[in-house]
Amino acid sequence: MTSAARPLRVRARAEIAAGVIAPYYGLDAAIAVNPVLPSLTDGFAAALEHSVPALGGRGSLTERQFRARCEGGRISVSDLGSAIRRHGFVEAQSTTSDDELVASFLNDPEGDAALGDELAVDQFASGRHDDRVDELVARWCRAALAPEAAAWPVPVDQLGFYGAWRALSRLDRGLPRSARQRISGLPRAADVALAEVLQHLGITDDEQLALLRSELSKLPGWTAFVRWRAMTTGDVDVVDLLAVRLGLTWALGMQAAPLVRRAPTADAVRRSLVWQEAFEAGAHRRVLEQLRPQETSQSSAVAAHLVFCIDPRSEGIRRHLEAAGPYATSGFAGFFGIAALVEPLAAGSAAASCPVLLTPRYLIAERPAPSAWRAAAKFVGAQSALKALRSGVKAPDSWAGAPLGWAEASGWVLGPTSISRSILAGRGARRARPDDPAFDVPTLFDIDTALTPDDQVATAEVILRTMGMVADFAPIVAFVGHGTSTTNNAFRSALDCGACGGHRGAPNARIAASLLNNRLVRVGLADRGISIPDTTVFIAGEHDTTSDELSIADLGQLPVERSDEVQRLIADADIASRALAAERATELPGARSGSGTTVAFRSRDWAQVYPEWGLARNAALIIGPRSLSRAADLERRVFLHSYEHQHDPDGIALETILTAPLVVAHWINAQYYFSSVDPEVFGAGSKTTHNLVGGAGVLTGPSGDLRLGLPWQSIATRDGLHHEPLRLLVVVDAPRERIGRIVEQADIVKDLVHGEWVILVRPSEHHGAWERLTSTGWHPWLGMPQTGIEQKETA
Repeated sequence: MTSAARPLRVRARAEIAAGVIAPYYGLDAAIAVNPVLPSLTDGFAAALEHSVPALGGRGSLTERQFRARCEGGRISVSDLGSAIRRHGFVEAQSTTSDDELVASFLNDPEGDAALGDELAVDQFASGRHDDRVDELVARWCRAALAPEAAAWPVPVDQLGFYGAWRALSRLDRGLPRSARQRISGLPRAADVALAEVLQHLGITDDEQLALLRSELSKLPGWTAFVRWRAMTTGDVDVVDLLAVRLGLTWALGMQAAPLVRRAPTADAVRRSLVWQEAFEAGAHRRVLEQLRPQETSQSSAVAAHLVFCIDPRSEGIRRHLEAAGPYATSGFAGFFGIAALVEPLAAGSAAASCPVLLTPRYLIAERPAPSAWRAAAKFVGAQSALKALRSGVKAPDSWAGAPLGWAEASGWVLGPTSISRSILAGRGARRARPDDPAFDVPTLFDIDTALTPDDQVATAEVILRTMGMVADFAPIVAFVGHGTSTTNNAFRSALDCGACGGHRGAPNARIAASLLNNRLVRVGLADRGISIPDTTVFIAGEHDTTSDELSIADLGQLPVERSDEVQRLIADADIASRALAAERATELPGARSGSGTTVAFRSRDWAQVYPEWGLARNAALIIGPRSLSRAADLERRVFLHSYEHQHDPDGIALETILTAPLVVAHWINAQYYFSSVDPEVFGAGSKTTHNLVGGAGVLTGPSGDLRLGLPWQSIATRDGLHHEPLRLLVVVDAPRERIGRIVEQADIVKDLVHGEWVILVRPSEHHGAWERLTSTGWHPWLGMPQTGIEQKETA
């Protein structure tokens, strides 16, 4: 191989080696993602056997944990028996009873071996001392990728990640002189240097891929963050990271050998799949038993139609609001079809307020209303002063050793403030959004500058048709986004709207409402077959998922004649919010049972590590009409996406739902799943020991790897897991042929369904029964009694 070709080969192998680790989006706009997303095409079972152990993780609860749930009644004998049959532990036509099957399964020697609770164990090759290299690489990643945390200027923007390391390491007195001399002699280009170092270490071409994959998995958090930066800013990639890591290994005179990880056997994985399926059946059955297929949509007149995000936390407010008055609700991805860079008033920059699967198409800025320039200027000034104050009093993290000294120096000044915040946090009402003018200062989003008239009409049409809202408009239609209000919470954006890129949903809701209130847009829509009555008014609101307050924005822009109707809606929304707050309080650690004031207090408590549960316990996604679930109490565990197949004969809307909201719902579900089954590898540890690294993420303690996934306080309490690690049940109320066609044509959906990352079911022609789509076709879903139906393929 020529010297010129060698770096190209090494670069290609590095990219392949990184393929097991999903990108990590950081905390500024936290986006949930399946941590083994690159293994999606391999299927769930293969990921548990190969990809998860490659990262040193465990892919399911342990056998001991499953057995405890079986003994406690959470896993039934019949569900476990069905799963044992499905996975071929007995002949298909066996007449063995469930009791006998389960007894045999529990007494299997393979199960006794699995009680060791180990699905993957790290074993370091002899002669390899990784701790020092890990620490040096992690320290460099923190300095180069989160420069605000560096103790000195890091010239990454001029020299690049690897180049800056090469330049500064030559001056690092913490390294032996021999190491500094070796580093100074490395080539300037990262790929050339990596190829050279591999030669120095004696790594053959056949050994390179395994070694590179192993090296990247030593610090999977920083590797994941580098992958994200490579996708976005492009200022670093895995070749840079590997060049630094292996350059240090060689410079320090260490040997390089792949980390040997003991992976689970195929039989152990098969047992875990049996347990997992039996564990899921009970929760999924609880959802399906409450659904009412074939029921007609609500026909009585409604005072308002409210469109909420599909987020499971919206299920509760929808349920209570429908009980409070004559209201209809529906679910749609919370960006409401506005794929834009949004620049709120007084914001330093615009942010992509749309799903990460989409590319923003335009920039929409918030501006003061013509009559509100003075109020807006006052608001902007107050926000600027607040930001300056916060910047001035927070510990200057960019100084080495500063936080401890800063605490000593400033404690006598800030101590009384902290004490007063602790005492007064729960007293009196406080507006949840002091940083948002939408509820006090009249503002507008500058749609006309961002979109041409034709684009406005086209965008409005896409919004309405995708929502299935093309006729029978209610007098008031409200788009209700959501966000969270918490204090001192590094993971705040993880509680905001994932459909809005980890931001709050109110701006998108306001833009959509403004667009559809535009008279010229309505004229254009009428030409396209969508006639909105003159009496219909679109409004925007936001549900704060921590305090459960539901606020309506832009009240000053409402027609005077609609004021009373909107005020009635606000009053009923307050009733619904209080009922939901009381319901949620029963689940929060340390809360007074049934006290709705508890949740508002927690949103203001700067020491609160459990402000809300977020999307914990998510279990299902329902794609269908509201009539399917209106009578159900789904316990805030279900994503609810409205869909009526009668209005979608060509299947375009369903294809959009399955290829976008379903994918995002799976990412959320997988993040909670893996953070729960292996909190050490795939979770972020306890908030109480976190050290914030700018907007990049958190460390446990003062240094080390960037923590992936969710903190312990998002999934569990000291008593154990609150979240149930289940794969997502996907209920689609649509014709069998339409679902099957979309699944076969959309690769990502096919991977999810055929790879059994999700369990997709639809109502069967047999009343009360459900059928599941797998890689072998449609079959009866075995989690419910199939009276009179043979247990065989129905396709």
